[in-house]
Amino acid sequence: MKLAAVILAAGSSSRFENGHKLLVEIDGTPMVRRVCSALAQSKIDDIILVTGGTDDRVAKAAGQGRWRIVENPDADDGLSTSLRTGLRNIDRTVDGLLIALADMPGISSALVDKLVSAFEINPDAIVFPASPDGRRGHPIIWPRSLFAALDTVTGDRGGREILAQHQELWRPVACDEPGAFADIDTRADLATFVAPDQPTRRK
Repeated sequence: MKLAAVILAAGSSSRFENGHKLLVEIDGTPMVRRVCSALAQSKIDDIILVTGGTDDRVAKAAGQGRWRIVENPDADDGLSTSLRTGLRNIDRTVDGLLIALADMPGISSALVDKLVSAFEINPDAIVFPASPDGRRGHPIIWPRSLFAALDTVTGDRGGREILAQHQELWRPVACDEPGAFADIDTRADLATFVAPDQPTRRK
């Protein structure tokens, strides 16, 4: 069984004050490289990082590794354009596609491998981490049967509509890792991620 991964990293980071969130270093490593490295240390076979076409800083921060960098020149038209860019650069004969968000630096290789193991048992399922209280997390593994549907998504919705339409395929994987549910949009989000036990003030 073969799986590919697409890391979505083409957003403008407009809600993050004074800088681009994916360039911020956490424990000495840029956020985008942390996510790339986590996937590179997992059982995923092929990894594609999709960046914006007008700003090469994210690609430079990601650096070199077991991933390919593909530019999305239409990133301003929404998340779906990056998803389609990734889909069109993978081997469409892979059994599954893991979609990860570059602004979720808490994703671990152990979590990815746990999801992969669940997908290997259920190769026609949509596999994702789920918290004890039922929240869906990331990353999500999609079966090959839904690649064509994902390729039709438009706007800034990602795969949420496809996910909602195929609840019969859901295979949630129990997860207590906070990183599977924490994306970084603002400086306050970053402060909470770095020091989760410290109170933060939101504007």
